[in-house]
Amino acid sequence: MIVSHHLLLVPSLACPASCTYCFGPHVGESSMSEQMVAAIVRWQNDALGDKEPLEITFHGGEPLVPGASFYSMALPMLRDGLSPRKVKFAMQSNLWLLTDELCELFREHSVSIGTSLDGPEAINDAQRGKGYFARTMAGITRARAHGLNPGCVCTFTEQTAPRANEIFDFFVSQGLGLSVHAAMPSLRYPQNRERTLSAQTHGDLLIGLLEHYLANVDKIRVSTLDSMCRSVSAGHGGICTFGDCLGDYLAVGPDGAIYPCQRFAGMSEYRIGNVHDCPTREEMARAPIWQMFQARQENIANECGDCAHLKYCRGGCPYNVLADGRDLPPRFCPN
Repeated sequence: MIVSHHLLLVPSLACPASCTYCFGPHVGESSMSEQMVAAIVRWQNDALGDKEPLEITFHGGEPLVPGASFYSMALPMLRDGLSPRKVKFAMQSNLWLLTDELCELFREHSVSIGTSLDGPEAINDAQRGKGYFARTMAGITRARAHGLNPGCVCTFTEQTAPRANEIFDFFVSQGLGLSVHAAMPSLRYPQNRERTLSAQTHGDLLIGLLEHYLANVDKIRVSTLDSMCRSVSAGHGGICTFGDCLGDYLAVGPDGAIYPCQRFAGMSEYRIGNVHDCPTREEMARAPIWQMFQARQENIANECGDCAHLKYCRGGCPYNVLADGRDLPPRFCPN
C-alpha cells in the first residue's frame, strides 16, 4: 500500500476572525515569500528525499491572507519542484478572502477546499463572532460557482453539543459535508476554556451523531465518523489524532520554522528546525520537543499495551495532551 506523507504550510500567522475557542495563531502581518517556498522545495528534495506521494495543506492563521499572487507562484513551484513526486493540495480557510481569481487557481491545481462553520447563523456567530456565518457562506457560494465543493469543520462546544441534531440538519439542508471537532484547551490562550468539551459530552455527541448519520447517510458525509469506522475496521488510526503522528504532519511557518504540526505554528519553543538549514529527519529528531513526543509514544505503548483500542487510539493528540495538562490516560479515555 502506498502511504502519503503530509506537509502543512502556514503562509501567514494572521487571521481576521476571532473565534472564542481558537487554538491557532492570528497575529502578525508577514507572509511566506517566494524564496521561502523555494527553500521548502530544496528541503523536501535534498534533506528528506521522500518518494511517496505528498499531501500539502495550506493552513493558518488564515491561509488566504497572502492573496492570489502568492498562490499563483507557490502552487506551480511546489508541484513542479517536487516532481516526479505526486503532490496533492488542500486548504483549510474561513473563505472570507476568497476571490474569483483564487477559485480559478485552486480549480486549475485541484486544491481541495475546507472551511469552518459551526451550524446555523445564530449558533455559529455566538462562538465564532458576529458576521462570520454570512462571510463564510458567501465564500462557499463563490467556491461552488467555480466548481469547487468545500467541506466544513464543525467545532462542538459544551454549549452547542446539546443542539447537535439541529446542527447536523443544517449541514444536510445546505448539502455540506462536515468533520466533527471538539473544542479543546489552547496552549496559546489558556483562558479560553469555558467552551471546552468534556469527555462525557464528547462521547455522547459522537454516539448521537452516528445514529443520526446512519439515518441520513444517503444525504451527507461526516468524514470524522467515516474515518473512525475505517480505523476500527482496519485496526489502525486513519487520522493524525489517532496515530503515531510524529514526523508525518510537519508544518512550516512563514519564516521557515518547522514544527511537529500546524497547531504549534508561531510558538518558538516548539520549533524543531528551519527549512533554510535543510534539516534531515534525524537532525529534527534531536530537538527536545521531538524527543518529548517520542518518549510519550513509547510510554503509551507500555502503559496502554493491554487496551483493546490502542491500535486505533494511540493515546490521542499530543497537542491536546499538552494543552490539557495531562499525560496518561488520554483526555477522552474512560479508564
